[in-house]
Amino acid sequence: MISLDTNILVYATDQKSAGARHALARRIVDAAKNVKIGLAEQVLVEFINVAVRKTRLPLNQVAPYVDAFSRDFPLLLPSRDTVAQVLALLFRHNLSVWDAHILAVCSSNGCNHLLSEDLQDGAQYGGVTVVNPFAARNARLLQRLLA
Repeated sequence: MISLDTNILVYATDQKSAGARHALARRIVDAAKNVKIGLAEQVLVEFINVAVRKTRLPLNQVAPYVDAFSRDFPLLLPSRDTVAQVLALLFRHNLSVWDAHILAVCSSNGCNHLLSEDLQDGAQYGGVTVVNPFAARNARLLQRLLA
C-alpha cells in the first residue's frame, strides 16, 4: 500500500500556488480509484491546518475536500504500538515527532511507500520508503506505484 503526505493533498487542491506540482498531485490523488492508497488521519488534520492557515481557504471550502479524501482513501489510524514505533524512529533518525508519527502509522498499516517531498527521498524508515513524486528521477517508480 502507498500513503501520501500532506503536501500531496495541498498541491492537488491548490492550483494557484502549487504551479506545476498541481497536475502531478492531482494525478496521484485520482489514482486512488485504482490503486490502494491510504491516508494517515494526521495527514487529513494537517491538510485542514495548511488549507485554512497558509492557503487561507475558508473552512466551508476545505470541508468538502476532507469529505472527499475521507471517502476516497482508507483512513490509516494509529495502533497500540504507534507511540513505541515513534520513539524507535526518533532514536534512529533525525525526524520531527510528527513525521515519525506518520511513518509509524504507515508502517503499522502495511504501507511500504510514502509519497512526500518533505522527507529524504529514498530513505527507509521502519519498512516505509519515502518517494518524492516530484523528483524527475522517480518518474518510472511513481508510474509503477500508480499502475
